[in-house]
Amino acid sequence: MDIKIIENSLGLLNSLDVIKDNENLHRKFDLISNKVESKELQLVVLGQFKRGKTTLINALIGTNLLPTAVIPVTSIITILKYGIKSKAIANFLNRKTTEIPTSKLEDYISEEKNPENEKQIDKVIIEHPSLYLKNGVQIIDTPGVGSVHKHNTDVAYEFIPQADAGIFVVTADPPISESELKFLNSIKSHLGKILFVQNKIDQVGIDEGKKSLEFTKRIIEESVGVKDLRFFSVSSKIALESKLKNQSNNIQDSNFLEFEKELNNFLTKEKLQVLTKSILTKLEALISEIDLILQLEIKTSKIPLLTLKEKIELFQKELTHIKQQKEDADFILQGQTEKLVKETLIEDIEVLKEQELPKILKELDLFYEKNSKLNGQELSNKFNLFLEQNIKRVFKIWRKAEETKLQQSLKAILDRFSNETNKTIEKVIDLSANIFDIQTNKFKTEIELAEEYEFQFSFDEIKVEIEVFTPIVSRLPKFLSHNLLYKNIKEKTDQEFDAHCGRVRYDFHQRMIKSISEYQAKLNETLELTVKEVKEAMKKGLKRKEKGEKEEKTSLAKLHKQEEILIKVKKIIFN
Repeated sequence: MDIKIIENSLGLLNSLDVIKDNENLHRKFDLISNKVESKELQLVVLGQFKRGKTTLINALIGTNLLPTAVIPVTSIITILKYGIKSKAIANFLNRKTTEIPTSKLEDYISEEKNPENEKQIDKVIIEHPSLYLKNGVQIIDTPGVGSVHKHNTDVAYEFIPQADAGIFVVTADPPISESELKFLNSIKSHLGKILFVQNKIDQVGIDEGKKSLEFTKRIIEESVGVKDLRFFSVSSKIALESKLKNQSNNIQDSNFLEFEKELNNFLTKEKLQVLTKSILTKLEALISEIDLILQLEIKTSKIPLLTLKEKIELFQKELTHIKQQKEDADFILQGQTEKLVKETLIEDIEVLKEQELPKILKELDLFYEKNSKLNGQELSNKFNLFLEQNIKRVFKIWRKAEETKLQQSLKAILDRFSNETNKTIEKVIDLSANIFDIQTNKFKTEIELAEEYEFQFSFDEIKVEIEVFTPIVSRLPKFLSHNLLYKNIKEKTDQEFDAHCGRVRYDFHQRMIKSISEYQAKLNETLELTVKEVKEAMKKGLKRKEKGEKEEKTSLAKLHKQEEILIKVKKIIFN
């Protein structure tokens, strides 16, 4: 479909009072209109933290504009757009803005200088005279997913529905991770096109890089369901350095030119097509939503006052029943979480204890034999180190496998929450349509699992400090003191292992409960917004009735004019 047709359709929709009077519809309309007016394609750079996304952007524009570091830097959405000269504007959550020096970007967009977004930045917009940005393209740098800072992952996920196309960045070492696959599966339906890049090839050998790429391609093709996936293997670091020093020979070594050629080809030949597809998808959903609200207002204006009150009362009654069914389903699903804890987590921890504690105790015997000549204090100190290292080792390996297992089970529960909420929203829409005999296109109400819930069990917080050496023991003969110490050490080993089992069980349990609660709250927000819109349409009809027949006829005539306009738009967009 031609973008001009969409522009004309938006021009017609702009005259509808139903949009002007509804905050949610108005917001969605403005987002689509702004995208059409600017014709700017939002190209978002995505991937796990420390994949070199920011360096890749710097290499594209040929300058060290965005800050990079050894530790994860980007924590705020950073949008690059065309400008005659470089400048940056910080947009705050309270809608205030301020210009900031580009040399001070790190103070606003980095996790180190702006931890957990304490400065309350919504996004930072940077204008820069790059050819990539000149023809209506915005390049967006996002925080990496899978970071220890969960809010960074949240920011990345929340931005995706606004974007049109993406560059998905992985590295040769390490290859693609489980969290990246989850992220890719979550975002693929939102983006019209994704370019895949394997970055940092300068850090591995040629054979190692090829093996890593083959593995990554195979995993993505199997997981995401695509075939003949094309990757561009590059070194953004070498490309950037070559551009800064104007060394054309070195940039050949980076393989960056091939990627740039493909990107330019996409931006030249496919940009408008991808942008139009993205806009059209959003517009179709908006039109169907407007149709439902407008038809409700028309129907309520035509029904006699007494009948209208009866229908509204029936809607409220049935709505209460629907919500009760939803609450019952939510209660059952929450029970599934507790069941997951009892039947999976607790059982797995018991298996871990049965399998690993005997191994540690066996290693303890070898440790004791090796260090039996030490005095009591030295033996105690060495034991502390032994116990800390072995507990860390066991739980680190186990936690990784258990984390994956629990995430898969948790996602199934969250998907059920989503499905139940989607069904409830559809019931609300169907209920209102049936009561008022409305025929309208079903608009999409699917709510996708748009967040990655990672569990963290950080051993950096653990210090194993066990006092097994006492002055009394130190005055005993070595063979007696060591026997007492050894007995004490075995008891402490069992106690510490059991304590860590309890800690990891509590940690995982709390994070699962939090994930369920947060996701459920977001789903219920969407449900309540739908209910609010339907109720508001009924309320308007009731007010018209109560104002008198003359005003009612005037209002109904206006609604029919809006209906005629909407019918024209529907024929253009849906036919």
